[in-house]
Amino acid sequence: MKRLVIALALMLAAGSTMTAQEVEKGSKQRWRNFETNRFIDNWELSVGAGVQTYYLTKWKSTNNPVNPEGFGKDFTFAFDAALGKWVTPIIGARLAFNGLTVTNYLTEGGEAVDHNTWTVHADAMFNLTNWICRYKADRFYNAIAFVGVGFSDVKLDVDDASHNPEFVVPVGLINRFRLCDAWTFNIELRDQISAPGMFGNNAQTETKAVNGNLLSATAGFTWKFSKVRNFKAYTPIDKSLYDNRISSLESDLQAANDKNAEYQKQIDRYKKQLSDKERELQNALKEAAKNKGVAVNDDVTLSIFFPIGSAEVSDKNEINIKYMADVIKASNKTFTITGYADNNTGSESRNLELSQERAEAVYNALINAGVDKSKVKVDYKGCSVQPFEKDYLNRVAIIK
Repeated sequence: MKRLVIALALMLAAGSTMTAQEVEKGSKQRWRNFETNRFIDNWELSVGAGVQTYYLTKWKSTNNPVNPEGFGKDFTFAFDAALGKWVTPIIGARLAFNGLTVTNYLTEGGEAVDHNTWTVHADAMFNLTNWICRYKADRFYNAIAFVGVGFSDVKLDVDDASHNPEFVVPVGLINRFRLCDAWTFNIELRDQISAPGMFGNNAQTETKAVNGNLLSATAGFTWKFSKVRNFKAYTPIDKSLYDNRISSLESDLQAANDKNAEYQKQIDRYKKQLSDKERELQNALKEAAKNKGVAVNDDVTLSIFFPIGSAEVSDKNEINIKYMADVIKASNKTFTITGYADNNTGSESRNLELSQERAEAVYNALINAGVDKSKVKVDYKGCSVQPFEKDYLNRVAIIK
């Protein structure tokens, strides 16, 4: 009995993975076009009652040759109960119990004797309707074939101390009629095949060989008590479509990275050019400062650049402004400070204010450097005029 229970436990545990094919961790298992549910899903409980009779297929006895082969002469009450689980829409397993009495004529004179009997067996179930016609959760009728292995025990009433345990093989067909999502009505036809020796411990018969089948027909109900009772359809995905799309996106990303690298090279070149221009201007301003009182080239333009949204003169630009202040003080000309803002950020009104603030910031720096107020004036253009091609270069105040 212990071996049967262990075999059933292994059968049910293996059933949850028998159809899995190297599934990714955390994903649903797949069986053909359906998802395989969790272990706690698709469980059911069945009970039924009906009749059974014993059918002899081989009979030999030294002292009682009168018992004919064929159907037993009496039908007795039969009861069955089963706990089952469906792993896929086609494959399932169950643990079942059958009983209660059976009539046999294996006695001298061939008189009828009732024997108490019970059987526990583990079955593999196959839904033939779903296999042939494809799965349909609300189908009214399903034909389910089963085959299993079990352990049977017969208590011989003629001798209360005598038992005849043996292994049996049950096979049959369950005709299942759907009542609702949770309940079905069942008609089960079963043939329990026994090995030689059924009732063979009855010494009165001196049985040499007895092969028999216990035929039964029961009707009952099945209750699907799990929260999840059905299976979800699964449409296989053509992975090549996603692979092609990912490959295309990777190519686009690489092209964008290459283009971005080229833009960065251009920005570096512009920064170098700007740095060179600033260096030339600083050298010219230094030279002019050395030649105070001597005629200088006052045809000089100075560009003071600002961060986005800012009108604050940096320390670096204050140094340039001081050199420019020396040129202005040495010149007889009047210089104009014109403020600008880039047209790619901010509103027109805000850019106009920002360009004015930048021009006035440079104006105040020149005045603080000693330039006479009469020699400089302020102008601002907002974003209506863009003196340079790049946006960040147009955040500027130009002294000219």
